[in-house]
Parts: sequence; C-alpha cells; structure tokens
Amino acid sequence: MFDAEYYAAECGRDFVSKTAAARHFVQYGMKAGLSFHPLFDLGMFPAPVRDRYKTGDVESLLAYLRSPESREHPWSWLFDPAGLDESGTAGSVLLSRYRPGKARALPVPDKLPGSAPAWPAVRAIVIAHALTAKTYEVGKKPLRLPTWSEVTEKEWLQSVKHVPLASNGSAPVVSIVMPAWNRETAILDAIESVRQQSLKAWELIVVDDGSTDGTRDVVRAYALLDSRIRLIEADHLGVCAARNRGIEEARGDFLAFLDSDNTWRPDFLRNMHAGLIASGGQAGYSAVRMLNGRLEFTGQPITADQLLVRNYVDLNVLVVRTSFIRELGGFDNSLRRWVDYDLVLRITETTSIEYFPFIGCDYVDDDNDDRITRKESGNWEYAVLGKNVQGRFVPDSVPERVRVPSLSVIMRITENIDQAIRNVRRIQETVDADLVELVVLDEVQGFRTSLRLRAALAGLSGLKYIKLPRRYTEAIAYNIGSVHADGANLLFAKENVEFRAGALDKLLEQLDHPSVVAAQPLLTDPAGVVVSAGAVAHRNSLAVPLFRGLNIADARRHGGRVVDELAPAAFVVRREAFERLGRFNTIFAGEAAVTDFLRRLGNSGAGEFVVEGAAVAVDHSADAYAEHPSLSAADADWLSASKEPARPVEAHYRDIGLDVVAFTAPRNPRLQPAAPVVVRQTSGSDPAERLRWAIKIGAEFSVGGDRWGDVPYAADLAEALTARGQEVVVDRAAALARPSNHLDDVVVVIRGLHRCDPQPGKTNILWAISRPDLIAKEELLEFDLIFGASGIWCEYVRSEWGIEAHYLPQATNPKRFHPTAATEGSPQFDLTFVGGPRKPIGRKIVADCVGLGQNVSVWGPRWEQFIPAELVVADFIDNDDLAAVYNSSTIVLNDHFEDMARWGFANNRLYDAVASGARVISDDVDGIDEIFKGAVRTYASLEQLAEILADPSGFPDDSEMAAISQMIRDEHNFDKRAETLLEAARAHRKSVSDGADNDSTPAL
Repeated sequence: MFDAEYYAAECGRDFVSKTAAARHFVQYGMKAGLSFHPLFDLGMFPAPVRDRYKTGDVESLLAYLRSPESREHPWSWLFDPAGLDESGTAGSVLLSRYRPGKARALPVPDKLPGSAPAWPAVRAIVIAHALTAKTYEVGKKPLRLPTWSEVTEKEWLQSVKHVPLASNGSAPVVSIVMPAWNRETAILDAIESVRQQSLKAWELIVVDDGSTDGTRDVVRAYALLDSRIRLIEADHLGVCAARNRGIEEARGDFLAFLDSDNTWRPDFLRNMHAGLIASGGQAGYSAVRMLNGRLEFTGQPITADQLLVRNYVDLNVLVVRTSFIRELGGFDNSLRRWVDYDLVLRITETTSIEYFPFIGCDYVDDDNDDRITRKESGNWEYAVLGKNVQGRFVPDSVPERVRVPSLSVIMRITENIDQAIRNVRRIQETVDADLVELVVLDEVQGFRTSLRLRAALAGLSGLKYIKLPRRYTEAIAYNIGSVHADGANLLFAKENVEFRAGALDKLLEQLDHPSVVAAQPLLTDPAGVVVSAGAVAHRNSLAVPLFRGLNIADARRHGGRVVDELAPAAFVVRREAFERLGRFNTIFAGEAAVTDFLRRLGNSGAGEFVVEGAAVAVDHSADAYAEHPSLSAADADWLSASKEPARPVEAHYRDIGLDVVAFTAPRNPRLQPAAPVVVRQTSGSDPAERLRWAIKIGAEFSVGGDRWGDVPYAADLAEALTARGQEVVVDRAAALARPSNHLDDVVVVIRGLHRCDPQPGKTNILWAISRPDLIAKEELLEFDLIFGASGIWCEYVRSEWGIEAHYLPQATNPKRFHPTAATEGSPQFDLTFVGGPRKPIGRKIVADCVGLGQNVSVWGPRWEQFIPAELVVADFIDNDDLAAVYNSSTIVLNDHFEDMARWGFANNRLYDAVASGARVISDDVDGIDEIFKGAVRTYASLEQLAEILADPSGFPDDSEMAAISQMIRDEHNFDKRAETLLEAARAHRKSVSDGADNDSTPAL
C-alpha cells in the first residue's frame, strides 16, 4: 500500500527506488506526519494513533488499519471504509486495494462535495497538487541571508576571468541610468563608485527629476571632469519617468541602474558584463551587502515562480540588455513604488534572470524619510503583483462542458477550509452543476492543509482549481479567478459565506432584468441576524449597511431597491460590466478593493443594485453584535468617491416601519460606517393593538437547525399572530439576544432544549412544550406569563412552586395538516416514523416494531446506524409533504423524551398526524386519551405493542377518525393558540400600564 510516487511528491524530492522512498518514510516521514498513500490523512485518525505514528511505529499502524475501530471513521476526505461492503475486507489493509493503475470505486464520505471520483484520476490530481504545493513551499526563501560564501564567489569569478574587458576608448558597453531628486550630498559617493569601475567602457546618465537643491550643480561639475557623465535635466515627473528618459538616451549594449544613495564595488560592471557575455543571457544580477547596522546579504538563485512570491532582485545590481528592456517598454510611469519588482516580473515573463554570486553593491538601508520606500504606500506591491500575475496561473484541470455556464462562482480560500468545503457543498447541492462553474483560488498556508482541501474538492466535475504560491489579496486572487471564468455572470464570495437553498437561483433571476447590473443576497451572521441588506452612502462616514442587527423578517419587508452599495462578502455582477471597469483595483490590501469596485460600478451608470431578500447567505466570519470591522488607513487612501445617496438612510428604514432618531458616530468615520439608532413608528396605529412579537426558539440558524420541528412550529404561530394584525419575528438559538431586541413588545420563548433570558421592560411569555426537566423554578420566576403543554406539569408548578402556569397544549396547522384524497387500494406505507434517531438504539418504538418483524418506513438522518438501510426512505422530508405521508400510512409511530412522557407533554407529531387523518401508536403519556379520543393508542410493554399491531380494530373506524381529525384541526390549531397568547399579552400590558402589581397574572 506504499505509494512511492505520491510520497516523493509530498517530500518534494526524488528517490532512486521505491525501497529508498519507503526507508525514508519510516525513518523520517512518519515523524514529520507525512503520508504514505493519497487516501491516508493522518489528521483524520484518533490522537493515540497519530502519536504512535510519529514515533515511527509501523506495526502499530498496521494493526490499527486492520482493526474494526479503523472502520468507524474516514481515513481521508476521499476514503471512508464504512462505504466498503465487499466481502473479505475484515482484518485486511484496505488501502492495498488502491494501487496505481487499478480502477476501483472509491468509498467516499457522505459529506464529500460532488460525486465520487474515479481512483486513477483522483490519484493523478492529488499527486499533481502535492508537487505544485511542495514546490511553492520549498521555494519560499528568506530575502536576506546572515552569511556569505566567499568560496562560491571566488569560484564563480574564476569561471569568468577569461572574458576580455572592453577597451577604455571604445564606445560605451554599459549605460548606467541614475535618477536623482534633491540628492546633492548623497549622489557624490554614488558617482564616485561608478568612476572607480574596473570596466571603463561605460556612460553615466544622471536624470535630474526637477531637484530644487544643488543636485544639478554637483552633476555638472562631474560632467566637466569626466566626459562619460551626462546630465539630463527634466521636470519632476517621478522616478519611472526619469529612468525611462535615461533609457532613451542610452547608447550601450547593456543597461545598469544605480540609485543616487548607493554605491557599487569596483568590479561590479566588469563582472556583470563578463557573466552575461559568457552565458549569452538577457539579464542578470548579483548579490548585495546591506548596510543597516548588522551583517546581511541579498542574492541567491531565483526562479520565475519564486518571484511571484516576493522580489529577490535588487535593481541596483540588475543589468539588462538595452534592446530587451526597450522592447519591454521600460518602467511603468503609473507606478510610484515597487517599480523594480514590476520590471523584474515583466522580464521573467519571457526570459530568466541569471544570478552571479558575487557582491556587487553596498546598499544603504536606513530610515531616511526622503526614500521612496518611506514616502510611498506599501500597497504599491499589491498593484505590481496584480498587474503581473493574472495570466501566470492556470487551473490544474479544465473541465469539458456541454453548455457554457451562466454563473461562475469565484471563491478565495485562505484558512478555514472546513467551512469553505461545507459552503462549496451547499452550492453544489442547490444549483444546476451544468449552469454553474466553481473557480477556487487556493491560498492556504501549509502543505498538509492545502492537500486536504484539494482532496476534498476532487469530486467536483466542473471545478477550476488554482493553487497560488502565497496569500495575495482579495483583489489579486479574484482577478486571477475571473480570467478563467466562463460564466456570463460572476459571483464573488468569501470562503466563509454559506448560500442557503435557492439563493443562487434567486440572484440569477435578478440579473435576468436588463436594468440590474449586480445583486447581493440578504446577508446574515451565523445567528441569523442581518449583517447587510445593501448599503446607503452617507456624508459623514462609510456607507451605512442597511438593517444591520435586525431580524431577517424586518429586512424582507424592504424591496431591496435603490441601494447605493452592496456587501463585499458576496455579490453577483454581470461579467461584461466587471471587465469593462477593469476588474478589481489591486492597489488595495483588503476588502476595500471590492468596495471600491462597487462604488465605481455604481457611478458608471451600468445599472442598478438589488438586494434579493429571498436569497439568504450566512457570513460565518461576521458578527452583527460587534462593531463593523474598519478599513485600513492605507486602503482608505485609494478608495473611490462614494456616489450621492439615491435615498437617505432614514427613508429605507421608514419603508420597514422604523424611524431613525439618531446616528451613532464611529470612532473613525473615514474607516467605519455610522450606525443608525432606530425606533418603531407609532403614527397610524394603536400601539396597544399592534404589538411586535419576538418568538424565541432553540433551533440553530443552520441547515440542520432548519429541520427542527421548532422552526415550522414558530412559523405557524407567527403566521397566526400576523393574521391578527401583529408584527412578528422569529429568533433562533444564537440570536436570542439580538441587538435590536429593544424594538420588541412581547417576547415568547418556545421553551424546549435551550433557555432564553427574558427581556426587561417587555411582556415575557414562556410556553413550555418539551424537555420539562430542564426548566427550573428560578427560570419561571423571571417571566410574566407561563404556559405549559401539559396539565399535570402546570398543576405541579402552581402547587409546588407557587407560580401561576396555564395549560396550553401544542397545536397543528390545518392548512398543512389535513386529510388528503383517499388513496386507491392499500396504504402506501404500513408503519411510518418521521424523526431523528437517538442513541443508543435509535428510537424505542422503532426498535420495538423492527424487533417484532414489522415493516417500518423511516424518514430521518443517520438511521442507517440503527436499522437496516432498506427501511430508511429518506434522511429528510419537508414539513409541507408530511400530511401526504401520514395520510398514506396504515399507522404512524410516535414516542417522546422520557421527561416529556413522565410529565404529560404530548408532542407536536401527534397533533399533526391525527389532523392529517392518521392513526398513531405512541408511548404512554398522560392526557393523550382525553385529547385524541382513541386516534392515538399507547403501549407500555412489547406485549401491548404486539396486541395493538395484531388488532387494528381497536382504533376508531373511518367515520370516527374523520370526526376526531376535524376536532383536532378545529380546537388545537395555531389560530386558537395565537388568540390565547394575544389576549394574555394585552391583558398583562394593560395591567402594567394601569399600575397593577406586575407579579399578578390577569384572568385568562
């Protein structure tokens, strides 16, 4: 199972044989945590296994790989032994089946994005990526070195000693260009170092860039002494213009550049000329000794790929053929810093720059404020990189497509690969893969992490994957990705942004309108609190993100139109408009590049911006509770001007029933947005009649949380309250303390798994519907009104704790749960259970029925761990489809948490199933017979269950069932519950306003 080719790629070296590679692995690779096979990822194994592995214990590793325990977890993103159902696998080393050239199906984990790739193809992908990533990793060299090898220098000098020098009286062989601006003192040493060169066939062209001191007089004096020195007087146009003027005037075959505050060693020109003549190269450079208080040197052999990481070539020791540099067009006049890096990158597009290992220059690295490196922004490095690297990278594979994608999703991944993988999977699950392509820019630092990311995405057929050698910037990475994007529309998304189901389709629908040029989803934080619904330009700060800190329901009351800016975290734009504006400006270090582009786009008149409220995306890096992250001061310097607001911030908030009464000024308005202070509008409505309700539930704001029964339960209650003229929002578990809680009048906690603290000054209602053992007396004392879905629990609370609690059973939604048309013939399902399993047996009623040999059909996740897989119909069923399943089942199965059963809490499944016309078997819970009138039969032992299953005549007949079902829909619906809660809340608020005792409970 040892894959020598893969291991060599992971090491970044060649081995003479497979045996040599295996020996290296045991001696060194295991200790370093390296892998022996593309499908083995040590990070996915338990800590004890990892620890023994790193001691080089091969026998222990093999013993574990043969053990049953190793089959209980994935071995990598591409290999889960639980997916192997072949005979003869027990006790074998499974990876020995996956050798080079053998076509076998891969048992991939369930969470792998895309589909299972073919083994030979994925092996090639992983090995190629390992080679690339390792090349980048080992290619990163320090810019400065603490030591210098005089032996290497002497050997090289000896190798070029035979190259003849140009004669003293001949035409110049080397033209030296020296720009100068106000350097009358420093330039003396620089010129003298040129005059001391052992190669005499040179000319020095000093281009004075509009100096206002005595620089020109100094140079004129030298020119009178030495005819090889020329002064070019120019206006102050910058260092690039000055050097280009010198290039125009040059007469030598070679060009060299010396700054006015540095000096060459006497043999610099001679050695460089000899090196280039001997090699025939177009360009070369030497080493530099840095004069900065400590002994340091620069200079080492560098490849073109290494130069994409940073600049290792100092312009003061670079010599280039004159004809070649003129073909390149000289220096870029638009740049104000890192101009040497720009030239070096353009040189290496067509040729290499040779390194000659001798010290040619003594470089003064001081803190002089007049130096360009001190005066000009460091952001110029990003501008130079962005200009030169866009076309330097290509995807590791280009998928063949039948249709041109309508959307290209461009995602830059830097560190949180697990979240990025989940987000990629969500995209793949929710859109048509033929119409959407994914372009991933891998800027992950760390070889192992990058390799894990590539393996995790190997199953995506439409993927364009680009590994970058360093962490660039958003602008640079996005621009590189856009070069390879084929879609008519481009979606730029942070790695932490998760698109919920249907979001991308909704965004594309917006771009179907010719008037729309860009759109964003409704962006929330992980708690489901709004982060951005677009932004409005503001005269005293950055643009104000709309509805930050509000509930999603608040933002959805807005039309999403007439916004001035969009959120940088995720937006879609027409490709034509993106390219017409020149893509992102790479002068920026951070996300300001996206803000700048959106400002330019908004000012271009290309079309309007839209926020699609039906499209939800979660930014897992955002925090609606925290102060908005600021721009860097360096980025703010380059930001394009904001447009005049199409509508004031106040108008947008009025659209959703809120008034802006003030703005909280940020600490730095130039770098941060102002925050509106909002209150609810009161004009035109009776505050006592129209209340704002916040329903708090324990479900997380996640895909898994969406499947909790609490979610449709709260939505149904909200719908019923809204129908009664109330304003309602629903908060998930992490948003129970939403920043805009002050807007709420009534807080209703649907008490289940999670506690929620009441909000001072509001009417606080707790409705206990499950998990009563988690509710303590102290919690109830904090609420104004207590309701419970169990009569005996309410009685206990009243009698034992002295707290008034009112019986309020759970409810159903008759619009969703009602009998459907009778199915001809026998029911489709015998016994049906809908819900998730619980350890250790799944669910007792399911286990009991399966144990009795019954035909059970189950909907829910992870059931394959507890029952035969053929009994699992699906891992999820939408709430809107439940009634049809219930109605087409002979019997619906149900059970409760132990504390619910003990305290008489009949769960919601009973109400929904009976409302749909279904007969139900459940565990025994006090009060079930009174509520459901025989439609639900209970059992306490296996024998009782067998009797019920054997004699279905114990259930009501069809006419009786129809009447019971109608009764449940009439008496136990959310309209009834809303009426009760509304009446209680109004009575409590009236008692408070009338000065009544706050601890007394009004009559219900």
